[in-house]
Amino acid sequence: MGSGASKPPEKGSAAWKPDDEDSRRIEKARRGDQDAQDWFFTTLNTLAAHGQVNQVRDLISKWEKCIRLQGAREATVAAAGAGHAEALQALLDLGVKPYIGRDDPEVNPLIAAIKNRHWDCILLLVPRALKYNFSTGLLQDGMQEFVVAGDLDMIDTLVTKHGIPGNGKLLCSALLQGPADKAQTMLHTLAESAKSFNAVSTIPAEPGKLGWEEFAPVHAACLTTKVASVHTFLEFIIGKGADLSLWGKRLSVKTSYAKRLPLHYAAENKTMKADTVMMVARAYPKALFEPVNGVPGRALPCQCSKHNPETQQALEKLMYEYICEACDGMKAAADLFRLMRLAIEFEVVRTIPTEDLPRGKVTALVSPLILKVRENLHGSAEVNFAGEAAAFAAANPRVDLGRETENKVQVKSINTMGEVLQSEFWELLRLVSRADKGADCSELLSPQELEELLSQQISARLRWAAEACASGKDSVADGLTTSDAVRYALFVAAGLISASKNQRGGGEGDEELPSGTARLASVAAGVPGENLETLVAWYCQELQLPTGWNLLDLLKQGLEGGDGGLSDIVFSAGDIVIKRALPADHPQFEWLKGLFEKTFLGIYTRDRKGESVPKSLEVHEVEQVFNCGSWGEYARRRGSVLQDMAKGGASWVGELKTDSSTHGEAPDWHVTKADHGANEHWLYHGTSLAGEAGITEGDFRLNLAGSNAGTLYGNGVYLAEAVSKSDEYTTPQSNGLRSMLICLSTLGRVNYNDQKRPDGDELAASCKGGGFHSILGDREKIRGTYREIVVFDENQVYPAYICRYKRVT
Repeated sequence: MGSGASKPPEKGSAAWKPDDEDSRRIEKARRGDQDAQDWFFTTLNTLAAHGQVNQVRDLISKWEKCIRLQGAREATVAAAGAGHAEALQALLDLGVKPYIGRDDPEVNPLIAAIKNRHWDCILLLVPRALKYNFSTGLLQDGMQEFVVAGDLDMIDTLVTKHGIPGNGKLLCSALLQGPADKAQTMLHTLAESAKSFNAVSTIPAEPGKLGWEEFAPVHAACLTTKVASVHTFLEFIIGKGADLSLWGKRLSVKTSYAKRLPLHYAAENKTMKADTVMMVARAYPKALFEPVNGVPGRALPCQCSKHNPETQQALEKLMYEYICEACDGMKAAADLFRLMRLAIEFEVVRTIPTEDLPRGKVTALVSPLILKVRENLHGSAEVNFAGEAAAFAAANPRVDLGRETENKVQVKSINTMGEVLQSEFWELLRLVSRADKGADCSELLSPQELEELLSQQISARLRWAAEACASGKDSVADGLTTSDAVRYALFVAAGLISASKNQRGGGEGDEELPSGTARLASVAAGVPGENLETLVAWYCQELQLPTGWNLLDLLKQGLEGGDGGLSDIVFSAGDIVIKRALPADHPQFEWLKGLFEKTFLGIYTRDRKGESVPKSLEVHEVEQVFNCGSWGEYARRRGSVLQDMAKGGASWVGELKTDSSTHGEAPDWHVTKADHGANEHWLYHGTSLAGEAGITEGDFRLNLAGSNAGTLYGNGVYLAEAVSKSDEYTTPQSNGLRSMLICLSTLGRVNYNDQKRPDGDELAASCKGGGFHSILGDREKIRGTYREIVVFDENQVYPAYICRYKRVT
């Protein structure tokens, strides 16, 4: 928005009237003079911000077509932010159409009104806002203060009169944060209008209180101690399809124990009646055998309810009935491995005496089944691997990570994939991972037989995929590509590393857990390495992975149990994502510290929202990101940009502040012959903890562009050459650390812009078929602040490093 008039009129002051000079400026503005238009919209913004309704109408009447331009939309933001509902109404009546559906604080008055709690202005925008999911979400966020306060009248007005529906976050807040005596009424009002009960949300932790992440209403209902009739609410949302397989996480709890299913919360809730807990258990009985955090050896729901022996034994009896029914209906080897695991889990935790079990120990029920299929177990390596790989590919289709918005693109773990693939191999993995975690499998199968089976299964899958690579064919079977076969086989190997790392031990203060799943990785490391080498070489060539990544060494290091800084291995759309922590004395750690020092300018902009500028930024942690799928997209896009640039054309050329550092050594793992020709630079992108994970384990999402920074230069990915600029868009974690992504960015042909009020749509169009690949907005020249860089294809940006830092004040 504009900088404002030098002597803005105040509400109630003498009417502002244009003099002859102003009239000439208005005429110039109508003819397209940029300076005159800047003056016109600065004046209009000032009048709107001070509630000068008549003057707003008068000024617009002198240039009626101004209502179509961005400056007029900015005036609605000025009026809404200042709480002048009459001025906002006048602008709307005159035909100004604000971008209610755009996540951009520069042009969306709803953001300004909600930020400042100006409900007279908010209610004017509701009819427009409900057309857009994003703006509906903003209204729901604004309603949260009334839920926490228990303002029943306002909640009823907003839901009933204005049609703002309840959502998961509001229901969670009513259950966990609102006044206990009003929670039941709020639940009724909000639940009746809610469209879904499975959307998860985060409720930040407050001083002295816990927060909740990835929580759905069913988690909150199972956890709450405020609502006496929570049974009725749970019955209602379960009937509406509430998903009891969702994991919810408590913030400010040790990571190793933070994740629980709804049944865990219900079982450990000391105020919840046994019949309510059992209703939750019967709605999703698989949860009976799921440990806290999904880690073998941790507490099962029946153990979470040890404070109430009645509930504990009721859950154990349900576990017993479930296993008995499964034994009676067993049809395949996969069912057998699963039954073995369930039987072992039950025998470890049960408190019911054996004589009270109608059919005796469940292991005694499973043993005869093992004898029937024992001869076939060792031949199971010759199964239809193509079927498993096809199921894997269906669950993890390779798509453009930054443009796919459906739920089918997920980060998958080895445990969740077992449910997808439903094969004996994946059930065997879970069974072996339970071994040495306090469970004795020898009553059913000896440890040696388990290892032999596992080794056989792993070797067979790696060999099958390696043979597919060697064939030179693009497909393995109908509907299954060689690429998908390789992705599946690598998932098997890398998944074992992930399972092992996640279960070797807990967080600070945890007991060292027996290394049951370390056996998985050690067995995988023992299989012949030649097939793994073949698969990795093929995969690296397909995705054009940098040789400097040494992907094979990273995988071998993980399989052999070496740490080497490997902090995480996950899978995004079926591709490997590895994160490696760099030690403080690493040359690239030093390089990043130098970049932070060199590019910290300490300039205040309004995007700091009133916060003071820190003295400096201190780097504490650095992780290098090896996102194979995201890099493949980046490499392909870099190649196409290079081809475009070979055709010639005018472009801005110059140095950026991140082109050199004062310390360490800049990384060169990405350098190719195409490097400098594609105009690559290292740039910053500030984000939140959730954004850090979402971007590095997936990709940048253009549909979320501007959610923190606005979209002055169009709907693109915003980057900075100054770390102090990107710092404005970060949010602190509970430990005070903030997240900064260091991104390798292909800028290609740069469109330089130094306009005060740039046309974002026009600039975006110049990069979407207009011959340019990026925008450099020179606000340093215009406002004395920063230069910003914007790209409109998320594949031109690769998030290569995560820097976690603190502000020094």
